[in-house]
Amino acid sequence: MAQRVHIQAAVTPGAGLTWFFSLTLSLLSGIVIGASMPAILDWGMLGWVGAAPLLIALNTQPLRRHFVIALPFGIAWSAMAHLWYPAMFGPAAGIALIVAVGCFYAGLVQAGMALQERLPEPLGVLGVPIVWSALEFLRFIAPVTGDWWIELLGKSQWRFPPALQILAVTGFPGLSFLMMLVNNAIAFLIVNAWKRRRAHMPAVVSLTVTAAIIVWGALIIPSAPDHRFRIAATVDLTNQDRSIQALSRLPVEQEGYYADTPEMSQAIFDVNAALTRSVAELNPAFVVWPENEFADASDPAFAAQVGNLAREMNAYVVVDMVWRTADGMYDAAVMFGPDGAEVGRRAKINVTDGEKEFGFVPGPRAFSVVETPYGRVGLGVCWDRHLPWIVRDLARAGAQIVLMPVDDDFSGNRWFPPLHASDTVFRAVENRVAFGLGATSGVALVIDPYGRITAESGINQRAVVTGKTFVVSERTLYTRFGDWFGWLALLATGVGFAAHRWLSRR
Repeated sequence: MAQRVHIQAAVTPGAGLTWFFSLTLSLLSGIVIGASMPAILDWGMLGWVGAAPLLIALNTQPLRRHFVIALPFGIAWSAMAHLWYPAMFGPAAGIALIVAVGCFYAGLVQAGMALQERLPEPLGVLGVPIVWSALEFLRFIAPVTGDWWIELLGKSQWRFPPALQILAVTGFPGLSFLMMLVNNAIAFLIVNAWKRRRAHMPAVVSLTVTAAIIVWGALIIPSAPDHRFRIAATVDLTNQDRSIQALSRLPVEQEGYYADTPEMSQAIFDVNAALTRSVAELNPAFVVWPENEFADASDPAFAAQVGNLAREMNAYVVVDMVWRTADGMYDAAVMFGPDGAEVGRRAKINVTDGEKEFGFVPGPRAFSVVETPYGRVGLGVCWDRHLPWIVRDLARAGAQIVLMPVDDDFSGNRWFPPLHASDTVFRAVENRVAFGLGATSGVALVIDPYGRITAESGINQRAVVTGKTFVVSERTLYTRFGDWFGWLALLATGVGFAAHRWLSRR
């Protein structure tokens, strides 16, 4: 079985000092990983080294103490990644949820260390990465917990395209695996050098392989081709505009779900139309508005206004409207062509609990694309980008461009929009699709199929942004085979623990 290597404290190694030293390193790791996330500092490179102090610390204590030692790491990271919880759920519930997620992170590390101790020496460095990616994936796909918003380690890399290219092969579990592998390899090297005065070769190999994968990622990203087209995306800030919200007859706590009066619909249209016309000279091929349910899709007056604007701009315009059917009320992305006619619509599938309470129902799981001179377009709405399978199914249906109206406005909270924006970058790379997003409060984005952001709005600022992108014909391994790496990590975790238990009984 694997031999544990225990670090002795640099000072007189009393048990209390070692315990304090371990907790301090754990807290440091939590702060550094938190700083790597999109919500606050967005220093993504820290994600590759931030967990190493914690992993070193865990080698100073027996396994039974690992969860407690990892708690400062988990809670600090959770607090920095989920600052929006209190704004969404209230101070008491928000703080309680932050602590609960911190316990989840600590549990991931504890489980990883448990497998690490059970693996033979050459494979020990893989223990934490395998379990981390497996349980991150399991939480994401499991019933109930799949609906919980808990940030992923890999999200810290949303601005680093060379590392993101692994997503086209493995999806997000593969990126989290690589990041935790680097952190664990660094910890192994330090532990081995400190205790044994020599390099740990499996750790060296792990770092070398990871570096090769990142170099590969950098090399496969092409230069921007000449045949690019421009997407414009608006941030209308109408959810925060009191003069517009005052036009609603809905109670204050329900305002924002849809524009329920003609006056409110007209005001929202006017804001977005003015933003759209301000970039007319740039000749965008597509214009995407936010998820503001600005009018009923069956209202001929507002459909005509959008159609006339599309004709005026000689562009495809995607807006968010309420679509009433015999099956229920949908939140739908509706696309109008340069001739002014509607050319496509798709109902939001991943509907929030608040929307369900208000009467919206999930749209059918039907995926179609709209043929345009620039490529095949798939439509979605906001939270549809959070679940990987929705964009994956759009890509399988032939989509090369995905256009989505988005609403990330939690009472003007500025911490959440970048976290949700990172989802979009992941979905783009996983499936090699270009993205255009309009947003109520930001972040509006234009992204190319390799995850490069070519236009990005500020947060809580009314604006329109434009960026160029392009399409590719490639369908990725991830698009074809889905979450194979996540399932493989789960299988490896189960086999690792089961094999140890079986061998220990012999």
